[in-house]
Amino acid sequence: MHEIKVLKCLKPVYNKSLILSRLGYDKKRTVLSGEAMREVERLILYTEKNLNLKAAYRVMDIIRIDAPQVVLSDGTVLSGMKLSELLKDSKEALIMCATGGSKIMELIERLQAEGKMSEAAIVDAAASEITDSALDLVMNMVGQYLRPKGQFLTKMRFSPGYGDFDITQQRDFYRLLDGETLGISITDTCMLIPEKSVFAIAGIIGK
Repeated sequence: MHEIKVLKCLKPVYNKSLILSRLGYDKKRTVLSGEAMREVERLILYTEKNLNLKAAYRVMDIIRIDAPQVVLSDGTVLSGMKLSELLKDSKEALIMCATGGSKIMELIERLQAEGKMSEAAIVDAAASEITDSALDLVMNMVGQYLRPKGQFLTKMRFSPGYGDFDITQQRDFYRLLDGETLGISITDTCMLIPEKSVFAIAGIIGK
């Protein structure tokens, strides 16, 4: 089993259009004034400055896949038909997570308490997208390492809660990546705190 690698003070590249999509913006149907767009961009930058992005990842061998079950090298059993399909050609898995820290949630809650609901919604959407983009950064970095070895990552990654990949499997990811050391806690209902935290898995294909 490979050790856990932690990345701190991340500045991932993110797509502003995906933040707008989270807010229900449709280029063909939604018209934003220049002033409104400037306000959105201001709040996105505000969000970026107040996120404390960290990520962690590890590579683990896949012992076997008996759909819907995927058995990892430490005996962890993950379950999901779509997950099994994603990993069917993989001998290893990339287990990863990203968190935006607790400060951003405090700011969102403060905006809500002040009745600034639209601002809170924009910051919330931006925080979710930027945190998710930290996983893109992890995948790009690991992908660059794998390429000279003739290996590559699956294009997609799955998170617990997607399809039949049950949300309760957050517990396995939390354990595998030692979530507590990243400042993440997990509730009895498998929700993550800070809320802007995400676990995911991708497959490693080749050799």
